Amino acid sequence: MEKPICFVGVALVLLVLQACELVNARDEDICRLFSNNTVIRDPDSCSRSITCIDFVSHYSSCSGDTPFFDKDVGKCVKSLSSTSSCSISCEGVANHFLADPKSCYGYYYCSEKEIAMYGKCPENTHFNATTETCTYQYESACTTSTFEYCNIVANSVNFDNLQGCDKYHVCEKGKLSDKTCTNQYYQASSGTCVAKALVNCDAHPNANMCGKASKPTEDKFVPDGATCRGYFYCAKQADGSPDQNPIWNQCPQDKFFDESSQMCISPTLVKCTNDRCDGRTVDFVLSTTVGCRNYYYCSGGVASAEKSCGNYFFDEELGGCVPNIKSYTACTK
Repeated sequence: MEKPICFVGVALVLLVLQACELVNARDEDICRLFSNNTVIRDPDSCSRSITCIDFVSHYSSCSGDTPFFDKDVGKCVKSLSSTSSCSISCEGVANHFLADPKSCYGYYYCSEKEIAMYGKCPENTHFNATTETCTYQYESACTTSTFEYCNIVANSVNFDNLQGCDKYHVCEKGKLSDKTCTNQYYQASSGTCVAKALVNCDAHPNANMCGKASKPTEDKFVPDGATCRGYFYCAKQADGSPDQNPIWNQCPQDKFFDESSQMCISPTLVKCTNDRCDGRTVDFVLSTTVGCRNYYYCSGGVASAEKSCGNYFFDEELGGCVPNIKSYTACTK
């Protein structure tokens, strides 16, 4: 006898979503971690893929005879490996609904041909595998869907690790590996390590920033080591150990942090070798090359190749080369 598909006042409707449909993620957009055109499996569904474009998720759904998305081959398939976290079998359960193992609201209907067809419950409802119905969230025991990145991301795909500006992840043989850029920061938009100035990130590495156990830095500001404006505050710890979680902050525009005075002051007074265009509102800025003859052109807060005034000196206030001798703290020994 055919089983009706309307229960508890909430209809179970098999939904076929339009290809490449753009929808709102139920949580913060996962594509903030991935470079353009990266394709992953939707962590909330075994039947949807996500294409990341400008950090926004664009969803596509699998249906019909190929209801599952295989993240390794990047396409919809009839079935997945039995070792897959999305493995679903309709064998012996024809005409029944099964829960999507990756979602509180997704489900599969096993047809008489033992083919799984994907559907999802309406907003504010969850799928109940026991009653095979959609129920209101307050009646559901299902909590938020959890997942492992390497269940949704193919091997060798780099993606951002939000724990640090210089960190990123990659799946190797299905296992998550943590990687660190050397003297650079990870840029999610390109999926590569680039110059620190090209990455807008506040999670600067702070390991050993507040000294060592034998000589901790206490109740002082220290440079962040990545920018000319940024600094950490190292608080004194009750047990006398270095502050392991110093607070980061930065100087306002057109000011650099000076450790000796513990203040934000004029950039010409600070010998900082990080990108001197960061946070500047002028087009040309002084270089730290000794002699005060060199400068940088700033574009979008990033310095271009270093230029020289030749036999002249660079005047940062005027933004140009002058014959008068200039002697700034930033470019003197």
